[in-house]
Amino acid sequence: MSPILQARAVTYGRTDRRAFPFMRRKSSPILKEISLDLSAGQTLGIIGASGSGKSTLCRILSGLVAPDEGQVLYQGQDLATAPAQIRKRIRPAIQMIFQDPYGALDPRQTVRDIVGEPLDPAPNRDARILAALAEVGLSADMADRYPRAFSGGQRQRIAIARALITRPSVIIADEAVSALDVSTQAIVLNLLLDMQKRHGLSYVFVSHDLAVIRHLSHHIAVLDRGRIVESGPASEVLNAPTHAVTRALLENTY
Repeated sequence: MSPILQARAVTYGRTDRRAFPFMRRKSSPILKEISLDLSAGQTLGIIGASGSGKSTLCRILSGLVAPDEGQVLYQGQDLATAPAQIRKRIRPAIQMIFQDPYGALDPRQTVRDIVGEPLDPAPNRDARILAALAEVGLSADMADRYPRAFSGGQRQRIAIARALITRPSVIIADEAVSALDVSTQAIVLNLLLDMQKRHGLSYVFVSHDLAVIRHLSHHIAVLDRGRIVESGPASEVLNAPTHAVTRALLENTY
């Protein structure tokens, strides 16, 4: 199966200020020569300890941050160097869902404004907003309410609807269910799986919860101090890990 999203030798470093004004230097990289493939219609799970570089990798894969070295390719096009017209086409095809369902939504906007924000004004804009809400199990009468009126699980559904509104091919989820209770997690995860089957979506799903990764992932990459130390089919990585970091994560001793 051909990859839809690829990272090739991606390196990204911290920038620290020197003692002298306006002078900066790079310290040890946050990410070091990361290479991975996301196949169309599948889920790549990324696991690692806190501080291993998972969130930074999400932002680079989404195109929000450019790598210092290496490439991120969507359908073979480099996110950083492709012509402007191609980047404009790619931008709505890759969407993110963030960890915090409370902080990710502007409390001053209605749900209608939040979900519809990525869309240009168009005659069918409102219909697409309501359709996106319906797809995540929210009713039309919720569109004119504000985020404070919703639970954490409902807010994350709003965030998912916002990600869906551009009809993306790839969704990158950075700890998207970690702030939810277990029963709500299950509802949101099943919703994501249903949408993947319905639309052929490809996911990059970051989580520290191995049960979540096991439930969703076709392939897994293990990140440790900015490097991928193990990767492969989910069943192999989880059932027969070869790296000490992976074994420690599975034993919950990392």
